[in-house]
Order: sequence, then structure tokens, then C-alpha cells
Amino acid sequence: MPSQIAWLDASSEEQRKMRDIIQLFTERESRDELGIGQLRSAISDGLFPGTTVLLTRARYMLFVPWIYQLASTRADPEAEADRLERKLIAAMDQSSEDTAGLLGAVAGSALKNLPSAIYWGMLRRYRVVLEPAVTRSDAVRMYRAGHDAPLDKETLRPQIWSTTMPGPPPGFPHEIPGGFTMTPDEAAWLRDRILNEAPGTLLAHLAVNPPSDTSDYAWLDEAALRVTGGARALLDHAQAFSAVLHGAQLLYNYLLAESSQRVARQPTSEATGADNDPVEEYRDRLDVWAAELETHLSLATWDLEDLITRAESIRESPLHGKMKSFIREWLSILREDGQEALFQNGRARRLITLREKCNKKSLARIDNPKRLQTWSGASGAGALNYRWGTVRTIMADIRNGLSRESEVARA
Repeated sequence: MPSQIAWLDASSEEQRKMRDIIQLFTERESRDELGIGQLRSAISDGLFPGTTVLLTRARYMLFVPWIYQLASTRADPEAEADRLERKLIAAMDQSSEDTAGLLGAVAGSALKNLPSAIYWGMLRRYRVVLEPAVTRSDAVRMYRAGHDAPLDKETLRPQIWSTTMPGPPPGFPHEIPGGFTMTPDEAAWLRDRILNEAPGTLLAHLAVNPPSDTSDYAWLDEAALRVTGGARALLDHAQAFSAVLHGAQLLYNYLLAESSQRVARQPTSEATGADNDPVEEYRDRLDVWAAELETHLSLATWDLEDLITRAESIRESPLHGKMKSFIREWLSILREDGQEALFQNGRARRLITLREKCNKKSLARIDNPKRLQTWSGASGAGALNYRWGTVRTIMADIRNGLSRESEVARA
């Protein structure tokens, strides 16, 4: 029976988590096969508050409020908001040369999860929606109620949206001048929202120190590395945890390749349809990882417990005990046995096998012929990047919008 997730217009935090889970199923290198998602998400939230892997472009932070304000003047504001969001997809697709990150580019007006559903948590986190408990349904209805209120009851009108938010361009959403390109005023406004609502974070630092368009990880970005204080400490922990865990991810895939070969009784490349032998590939990748590991951290001195403390503070709740035990044991193996030739290390192999069974129960793949049939040759094999690709794009949109102000001034 296929998995189903019910969508509720309730807690934005729960919706954010569900969307992250769904996105992880579609991103090969991000799948949480070993059950470390709580810690990964806490680090991501600490570095880049309010973000999710589903965000695409910064101007949606204005598109959504503009649509809801327009819809609130109609008799059925919820239906109108839905219609206008779908109209936005068509207008962008037809008129903008830059459609990278367009939500609904493939599905068109049949898109199920509209931009408002994806961006609502971010809008609340940065007080574009002023009240954190306001749902999408609340927003159009409350705004209409305030719009319809008599003038002598002005003080009772609910204020839903940021009072400093720039207004929409003429013709919106049927016409969208500039497409995803922000105006200088829009970019400055969003930058200031981030600076005001997430001070001291890496995201706030990047809002005024834009990252490179090509850096693969935050800790490889020159602008990000200039951050100081608690944000720098968390960034260093993020790099260390990504590096340490990557070995576990590679060993997990090595064990899958080995199991697939054993179950199929033929070379793994034939069992998976791959051009090369995944057993050899993951052995080679483990060798490279082992050689490079201590360029990312000092195994002997890295303070995992400090990271756990910080993560639980960010979450405002404890991390799962079994997950913490797994990470501690993995780090102990690396410290006591070394990181070389882990594919031959019985202790490491047992830990990964048991962790998959604990995390996935009957869906575990190692030595499970039926489940191995669904393995494509890579499952969660990429190093953690903590939403860096998403953040880099959002920051580039803000930077490019602000740069237009400089161009106008020079002209």
C-alpha cells in the first residue's frame, strides 16, 4: 500500500517537516537512510532559520502576500487566492526568460502544493505574516474582515502583513515585470527582514555578505567563512558532522552493493544495471573519504556533545536517544579503530546494519532481497549540505536585486 501523508492547514512547523520529508524522497544524496534527520534539520535551522529544501526563489516571499492581498477583496477569497496562484504559474512561464525555480513549471495549473503552502513557514518566521499562528485560510479571511470594517473601527482591524512590504507591480499577477528579478526596494526589504528576525545567524551574515554562486558547501564559501561568534561555531560543527557522517553513508551504500551482489549471485553492476561495479566504487570512495577526513576536523578533539547541546537548544527539545547513541558509537569507532578500510571493520559494519534495521524496520535493505530490488545504486550517499543550494539561490536573488540599485545610481 503506498505511503500517504495528510496535509493540514495547521502547524506550519509540522507542515515544514512533512515537506522536507517529501523532498528527501526525491533527492538521492539527501535521503535519511540512517535516521539522523533530527540533527541535520536542527543544524540547518540554526544556520538558516525558516528555510526548507523546497524553497526556490526569493521573490515568492512577495508574490504570495501580494496574491493574498488581492484575493482578500473578493467574495470567496480562498478560491481567488488559489486561482491567482495558478495564474502566476502561467504568467511566469509565458513571459519570463528566467523560469529556474518556477513552482509548477512541469505540472502547470494542476500543481498540488502551491507556493503559499511551501513559503508560509518562511513568511511567518520573518514576520511578513505578522502573527505566527495565522494560517493561509486565516490570512485571506482576516484581511478581508479588516478591509470591510467601518472606518470608525480602524483600531480593531487586524494587521496581517508587514507594513513595510513593497507593493506589487502594475498588472500583477497577470503581468510580472522582471519575473524573478527583485527590484532594489524588494531586495532591501527582504534583506532587512532577515537581519531583523534572524540576527547572529549565518543567514543574516550572508544577507550582507553574499555567497559565491558556485560553492558546493557553506564551509567552502569565502563569504560564509567570515562569519563569527556562535554562527561560526555552528558552521564548524556542521562541517565536522557532515564529514564524519559521510563515512557512515558511504559504508551503508557499500553494504548495499555487497548485499545486492550476494543476493543476485552476479556482479553488482549487472544486478543494478550500473556501468561499473558499485562495490569497487564505494570502496574507492571510502578510501578517498578516509584520506580527506581530517582536513575537515580533528577527530581527537571535535566536541560532539557541544553540537548536541546546541542542536537541542535550537530545537527546544531533546534529540532522539537512539540517534545520539548511533552517532556517538560511530565517532568512537573512528577514534578507536581509525577511518581506514572501514568496509573490513566488523564493528562498523554491524553498527550500520543495526542502525538501518532500527530506523527502517521491515523496509531495511541490507540482506533483504525484496527491498534490494528498489536500490538504484546510490541511496543517501552524498555529504550533508544543510540546504546550502537553496540558501545560495535565495541570497543570489537578494544580491542581484540590490545590485540593480547600484546600476541605476551609476546611470
